[in-house]
Amino acid sequence: MAYGLRAVLASLALVAVASAAEAQPQPTGHAAPPSSPRVTLYELPNFQGRQITLAAAVDDLSSLNFNDAAQSARFEGRWRVCEDSDYRGKCKDVGGDVPDLARVGMGAKISSMQAYLEGAWDRGSAWSPGGSWNGVQGGRPYEGATGVLFAYPSVAGFDIAASGSSANAFCRSVELGSASYYDSSQRAAQALDVGGRFVGETAILRDVFCRKR
Repeated sequence: MAYGLRAVLASLALVAVASAAEAQPQPTGHAAPPSSPRVTLYELPNFQGRQITLAAAVDDLSSLNFNDAAQSARFEGRWRVCEDSDYRGKCKDVGGDVPDLARVGMGAKISSMQAYLEGAWDRGSAWSPGGSWNGVQGGRPYEGATGVLFAYPSVAGFDIAASGSSANAFCRSVELGSASYYDSSQRAAQALDVGGRFVGETAILRDVFCRKR
């Protein structure tokens, strides 16, 4: 990251004054973010036996007493299921109704799983400077001479799991250049990663400064 927080704030000091003088009306509202995809796991094939319904992502099914137990499942959308906790080991992308998970090589083997939000990173163009912004309380980004500061970046209404690659992906999604700075001191119970997959409790992006192209 080329700039520290002090340099970013210094470059935006005059912008804050200009923004106050040229206050723009708040956005009129935004569509509610989509709900997290769900899955129902069954202990027996053909959707029989003990069952559990989950949303978004679970990094360790043993915490729910369902580790290596699922033999069939009903998925909303596309999911990534893995043999080990924390989305490690052998993983497989699955979706729809699967009456026998053994047929996809995951019968009684799933320890963690995460849903995809299809097209999540393709939804950013309407959030570019001058367009609408879905930050906290309708807040807008701060535009400087060389870049734009986004205090509450999100993708399709969801927080973004913190990493350099996701900060750069966010900046590209709003039609700007790479990220010069990002803060990851805050955490959330749920977020999207750079692959468009949900993750559980994690550090999230805040105060992302995107270079202008």
